[in-house]
Amino acid sequence: QSGETAALQVVVDGTDPNTAGHAIQHIGAHTEHFAAKQAAETLQRAGYTGAMDPPLDLRLRPWYNPSLRYTVTMIPALVGIVLSVPAMAASLALSREREWGTLEGLIATPIGKNELILGKLIPYIIAGMLSVPLIMLTAVYGYNVPFKGSIGLYLLLSLVYLFSTMAIAIFISVFIKSQQAAIMASMMIFLFSGFFLSGLLMPFSLMGPMIKMEAMMMPTTHFVIISRNIFTKGAGLMEIRAYVLALLAIGLIFFTLTVLMFKKKL
Repeated sequence: QSGETAALQVVVDGTDPNTAGHAIQHIGAHTEHFAAKQAAETLQRAGYTGAMDPPLDLRLRPWYNPSLRYTVTMIPALVGIVLSVPAMAASLALSREREWGTLEGLIATPIGKNELILGKLIPYIIAGMLSVPLIMLTAVYGYNVPFKGSIGLYLLLSLVYLFSTMAIAIFISVFIKSQQAAIMASMMIFLFSGFFLSGLLMPFSLMGPMIKMEAMMMPTTHFVIISRNIFTKGAGLMEIRAYVLALLAIGLIFFTLTVLMFKKKL
């Protein structure tokens, strides 16, 4: 109203792209209309009737991906899909023993069920952890994706994620006797949920309530959120603790169920 220049900042949460886009459009349109009206009244009172420059200079600045490069959000999410591959291999652990007839030898040994299950998990977890630094280097130097978080925290949470996926994989292996059926089941669980339920292709906020509930039961969903937050935002443990606790809960639940369901007999 005084006729001076004013700066206005509006921060829009873009996790729901449709709502964010409408918000930016409406805020820009209403603000421009208000500014034009105020400017016109001020100039009329001053007796000016000539042309007037647009009163609003709208400048958009995305925070965590200023260049709007697709790879900045896609590559960190794809890490979760890649790290689920060792779990698909782990789903064959007990099925392979049954098909090859070597399960009898394991059953005859004095080791307990806990040791047997852990012995099946640990090699795959180690193999998965060896690939994590390679994946990070590929993302940063191969695709120029900035890494703003803690490397140690990312490695630790990758270990938690691998444990969760392996626990599900070995749980599948307890019930499925055929290697072919086991690999098909693990592909449905890890690849299907990874691509369509984790928020990789469609924003999690746009999913329906039932789909969200199903997605939250999958470890890939939580790790995609964790990976994106650490890569692009430099998030610490406190900001993502809910997803970390969910990963731990999934891993412990399925590991416990596997130990309870597995019987040391043919």
